[in-house]
Amino acid sequence: MADLPTAVLCTPIDIERAAVLDLLPGRALTDAERDGVQYRRTELQGRRSDWNLVLAMGGRGNERAAAAVEHALASWSPRILVLCGVAGGLRDAAVGDVVAATKVYGYESGEDTDAGRLPRPDALPTSFSLHQLAMLLVEKGEWAARLGTEAPRVFHRPIASGAKVVTGRRSETARLIALHSGDAQALDTESHGAMAAAARRSGVEAIVVRGVSDLVDGKNKADDLRDQPRAARNAAALALALIEHAAPGTAPAKDRHGTTYIGALGAGARAHIAAMGPNAKGSIIFRSRDQFA
Repeated sequence: MADLPTAVLCTPIDIERAAVLDLLPGRALTDAERDGVQYRRTELQGRRSDWNLVLAMGGRGNERAAAAVEHALASWSPRILVLCGVAGGLRDAAVGDVVAATKVYGYESGEDTDAGRLPRPDALPTSFSLHQLAMLLVEKGEWAARLGTEAPRVFHRPIASGAKVVTGRRSETARLIALHSGDAQALDTESHGAMAAAARRSGVEAIVVRGVSDLVDGKNKADDLRDQPRAARNAAALALALIEHAAPGTAPAKDRHGTTYIGALGAGARAHIAAMGPNAKGSIIFRSRDQFA
């Protein structure tokens, strides 16, 4: 798998991770440890390229998600990052729907003044190319084949993300989101941290895929036991389909410290980098000044 492009699939909680594993039956999974952080990896056959698929555990909350994504990106230098899991539904969402996020609102940003709180939501875009691919996959409908059921509805809308678990439409936080992030289709507690970490790293396409497991009104633990696995499974199916259909692109090689080098060293040295056609491989040829004399 060393020569394959890498995709990281990050799930915040165990029920989301279980849904991904359930959709990878019979796969040989290898444990991999990086600086004390545990990962699992397998080879995923794609339509344009096979992938080294790395499963990362994120943890609850934006801070933990940011730290997990940052470590995964530094450790694996992936081409693709997908944060996958469940979320609370907003607007006209129903349990089982999937949201492929176009952007993520950090709705808790703001300023406290003597006159009151002035919200300043921070919006982070997800990958344009992955979102375009998600739209195409949904249009064709094939992505849900591994579910063995009718394809769930998929919304291409923003997600609102913050530290609070919101359990009522009339709550202060729900009203704030409706007023300042009114086009958000779902609500979670990890997406903003994950996308903030991904935004600081070049060369990776990142997106959030969430299944709606409950609505802001009427949350209860009994329904969660039934609906969370279904929502997580729906989101995992779209996340895996995105990776399978993604183009691997190209990425310059990095040394073990994560530094990227393109060029030639030495006085008068020249570097040639080129590749054309299917499965072509580029090379760098160094020539010193003496060889051109």
